[in-house]
Amino acid sequence: MSEKKVPTDFRRVTMMVNEMDTPLKLYKDILGMEVYYDQEIIVSGKGLPAGEPDSKTRLVLLQCNDPYIGMLGILQYIDPPLPAPLPRPEPNRVRAGEIVFVMHNDDVEGVYQQLLEVEGIEMVSEPHISEYPKDGGGVFRVLGISFFDPNGYFIELNQSLN
Repeated sequence: MSEKKVPTDFRRVTMMVNEMDTPLKLYKDILGMEVYYDQEIIVSGKGLPAGEPDSKTRLVLLQCNDPYIGMLGILQYIDPPLPAPLPRPEPNRVRAGEIVFVMHNDDVEGVYQQLLEVEGIEMVSEPHISEYPKDGGGVFRVLGISFFDPNGYFIELNQSLN
C-alpha cells in the first residue's frame, strides 16, 4: 500500500531585477498587487546562486487575491548590483527554459491602455479573444494581451469572458 503524496503549494515566483521602481509601477500600481513585504536584506549566496555572498538586496513581495498563494517577489541586488541581463536573441519570442507568467485581471482593456505609457514594455499582442476547449465540451473564452515587461519577463494577461 503506497502513501498518498502531499502536493506542494506554489507560493510565489521571484523576479530578479536591476531597478525596482518600474516593476513596482507595473505590478503594484497598474495590475493592483499589494505590498506584503518590503525589506532590505543581506543574501548569503548559499541558497540562491546569484550575486556575491553577503550582498545587500531589496526584496518586495506582492500579494494577489489569495493571502497564501500567487505572490510575486521582486529582488534587486543593491550592493553589489547584478550584471545587466543579456539581450534577447530573438525579440518578442519566448524560448525553452524561459517562464511565461499567466495572470488574470478583470479589466484587460484598461490595463492595456496603461501599459502603453510604461517605458520598456514590449507589446506582443493587443487585446484579442481566444477560445480554448473545456473538458466535457464547450469553450472557455478569454480576452487577452501579452507583453514583455521592462526586465524581459513574458506576461500573458487574461480576462474571463464566460
